[in-house]
Amino acid sequence: MKIDKFMSLFNFSTKSIVYQWACFSFIFLAFQNLNAQEGANLTDAQGKRHGEWKVNFPGTNQTKFEGTFNHGKETGKFKFYKKGYENYPSAIMNFETGSDSIAVKYYTQKGEVISEGMMLNKKRAGKWTTYHYKSNQIMMTEYYKNDILNGLQTTYFKNGKVGEKTNYKNGIKDGSSQIYADNGQLLQDLHYKNGELDGHQTYYKPDGSLVAEGDYKNGRRIEDQNKLKN
Repeated sequence: MKIDKFMSLFNFSTKSIVYQWACFSFIFLAFQNLNAQEGANLTDAQGKRHGEWKVNFPGTNQTKFEGTFNHGKETGKFKFYKKGYENYPSAIMNFETGSDSIAVKYYTQKGEVISEGMMLNKKRAGKWTTYHYKSNQIMMTEYYKNDILNGLQTTYFKNGKVGEKTNYKNGIKDGSSQIYADNGQLLQDLHYKNGELDGHQTYYKPDGSLVAEGDYKNGRRIEDQNKLKN
């Protein structure tokens, strides 16, 4: 079996990525909301927002966001809501006083935590955790620097077993990557450099037997070093 064909069989490009982006896309809306100037809210002598603010969606009585400003700077807890869903906030951001750090949590429409982590200067930083739908079980952990993936990204099955462990550098795969079946069996042991397969790659069947192995350089197979098994 050709390595390229085998890779397509066990490509663990999990749905968790799509699920996670659904909540992270809300972040841009949240910060746009903070720039809203509508509503009977207070400002200081310099025209900067000050004190408690509560802004509604235009033409409605539903809250868009609420929180407290200190002379133009967010401080403490801010709650953001999705239009049409007012029972629970879609996101809660805690702005640390005297710091640019923000503790962030995203929620489902029923108040269950989807994802949580820290932001620095309104960009993701450090460890972020995403949870399985309607569960407090971890689905993914990953690390960011300046809103870009840097470090180990780990994805978990609902049974708690690791599904994938992949290293990232500046948002692209770089280093080792392992992909597992939901029983813990290793399926792929890969190595990347600058987003391309680079080094020795090994592929296994779900029963643990070897399917194929070979060496890559800059994303291309080194044909004369490949060892393939049918």
